[in-house]
Order: sequence, then structure tokens, then C-alpha cells
Amino acid sequence: MRSFKYPVLTILLAALFCLPLMQPAAAQPANGYTILWQQQFAGFSGKTGLPPVISPWGDIFLLTGSGILRLNDRGEQIWEFKTGERPTGAPVFFPDGSTFVPTARALYEIKPYGRPGWRFTISTGESGGNTSSPTLARGPGESFYLLLGKSLYAVAPRRDMLWYMGQSDYPVAVDANRQHVFVARTEKDTGTTVEALDGSGATVWRRGFAEQKQLYLSLSPGGKYLYVAGVPKTTSAMNKCSLYALNAASGSVVWSRRFSQAEIGNINAASDGLVYLVAGKERLYALDGATGEERLSIRLLDLSGAAPAVDRQGTIYVPGQERLYAVDGRDGRLLWDMDVEGGVQATPALGPDGLTVYFTGGKGILYALQTAYANASPRTAGAAVGAVSAPGNLARAAQ
Repeated sequence: MRSFKYPVLTILLAALFCLPLMQPAAAQPANGYTILWQQQFAGFSGKTGLPPVISPWGDIFLLTGSGILRLNDRGEQIWEFKTGERPTGAPVFFPDGSTFVPTARALYEIKPYGRPGWRFTISTGESGGNTSSPTLARGPGESFYLLLGKSLYAVAPRRDMLWYMGQSDYPVAVDANRQHVFVARTEKDTGTTVEALDGSGATVWRRGFAEQKQLYLSLSPGGKYLYVAGVPKTTSAMNKCSLYALNAASGSVVWSRRFSQAEIGNINAASDGLVYLVAGKERLYALDGATGEERLSIRLLDLSGAAPAVDRQGTIYVPGQERLYAVDGRDGRLLWDMDVEGGVQATPALGPDGLTVYFTGGKGILYALQTAYANASPRTAGAAVGAVSAPGNLARAAQ
């Protein structure tokens, strides 16, 4: 049998050459979160109160006030479309890749590569001088339902107006599913009414409420419930901020919840079956969407009032006036909080993976972030730990 003269040296040299091929242990972010990248864009202030919107294709749409930016998932700009009109509302997407964006006077179609397409315009002055953000929804008949100024317009995509409904005093909110378009409107000294309309504009059901100073509508993911959250114009022991769950088909009240705080914000009817909201800019609530049962209630100071977001692992992201909070949805434990210059004025958005969180700071910076989970993916584990790059630079996670 042939023998080796230096067996120990041979083993040591082999081990030395194999070292570069070994993968380092996954780094655990000390702050509990990883900033994948952050980017600042000219003309974007972050104070619009409108969140970034994630398209069905995974791109990020950022509203600048008088236009819209389309970005890829690395924060790189694909195109910018300027409407020249303020304010600009949240977009609605078509399967063919086109984007439809409302403004205070028009509805614009933007082709997939940023070129202008069809446009629907209302007459000057018809908006009634209303400066609130226009709202666009797609509903019965695959039509658009556009809340502009004091009127609700039903518009056939790439064609023309089908009908419109003038508001007696001022409109509040609109939402839609395939069967109905839901609109809330207020008449002075009379009250606030929520109506369900069919595709022709005929009323299917109507429900009245005390006059509301602020009101939000939100459909459950399956469209079974319509959630109505309101701040009454005049509060009293019997007339407080409330959240109602209505049967979307009939308008009957399934459950209701009153809050002791003087104000509540918009709500997030999430895919996990819970409804998330902030009351009094100090308390986070999570309620069962079907029963109204309280699942979570914790106090967090100095909240902005924007609706929370929740990722697919159950972490709740709560916007604050100076920071972003991350709360464990199982037990309400505060996981971490991150200082954000200018605060977080809008609801964070979730990427297609259900883990990447996009949010804007009040100083006009868009962030992409992930919470550090025990089973972190290689992309998350290898990223810069809690690092913040200089505004305007792109800090990508290590692959």
C-alpha cells in the first residue's frame, strides 16, 4: 500500500482552500429591521397623506401631488407622468398594463411606458372648488366611479361618461365591488348617508348616520362587508366616533363599535380577516372583521392617525408623527420603532412577497424595509443591518 508522507499538512491545505466557499452565518439585524434601500425624488414631499401604491406587476407608484412616478422594486424610476393638476389621486390598473389616474378635473390614462392615452375631463368650475383628493374605484360593469368635487361620475373606460350624481352638500367617500358602488354624502344639518348603487346609478339600499365631520369606507377583501368609520361633526355621550360593519349586499348592520377617543383614522381591512385602525392618534386596535371582537388594543404615543399595515408574518406597521412602529400581531408586543424624519403620514404598502414594506417619510424619502424574522431569507439576512444611506442614494440589499 502506498503511504503519504505529509497527511496532516495535506488536510490543512485542503481546508484552507475550501474556506472561501463556506457561507457566513446569517447576520441578525440589531435593530430588528433591515432597510433594503431608500430613495428621495425631486418634487415629492411625503406630506400628501397618500401611500405608495403597488401595482399587480410589483412596481411602485408614488404620487407627487401633480403627477405620478413609476418605480421598480429597487426604487429605480421607470417613468414619470405629470398631470399639471393638484391634487392627484391613487391609481387604478388595467390588465393590459395601463394606469388610470384621477385629478381634481380629469381622469388620465397612462400607457405602460408612460405615454398619455385617453382622457376624461369635467368642465371648469364643476368641481365646486373642492381641493380634497379625488377618489377612483372600479365597479359594476367594469366601469370607473370617480368622485370629483361635488359629484360622482360613472365613466366607461376609454369611452365617455355614463351618468353622474350631484352631491347636495359635499361628498365623503366612494368604494366599489363588482355588484355595487358605495358612496357616502353629507347634507348640512340633515346627516350623512351611505348608499349602494348599481351600474345604472339606481339606489339598491340606503343607510343614514349622524352628520359626520370625517368618514371612511372600506370593503373587506372578499367584498362581504362594507366598513364605515366616522368622526361625528358634534360629539356627545351618545354620538361618538364609531366603526360599523354593514352587509354589503343589504346594508344591514352586522356589528358596530364606539370609541372613547375624539377621532379615528382610516381603516385597513386586511386579508387576515382583521380590521386595523388608530384612535385618538394614540391607540392601535385590531378587530375581528366578522364579529367586531377586539383582538388587540395597545397604546402608542404620537401616532399620525394613518391606517396601519400588516405583513404576512403578522407584524403590524403603525405610522407615527416621528417614527414607524412595528408591533407583534399575536401579543401586541412592540418589536421595534424607527425614527423617520418628518414622520409617516400615510399607510405603508406591502410588496408582492407580503414581507417588503414601502413607506414614505414626511421629508420626501421612500423606504423599502423588512422586519428581521427568525427564518430570514438570504436576501434579508445579508442586507445592511438597520443602515440608512444618504438621501438620494440607492442602498440595495446584498443578494
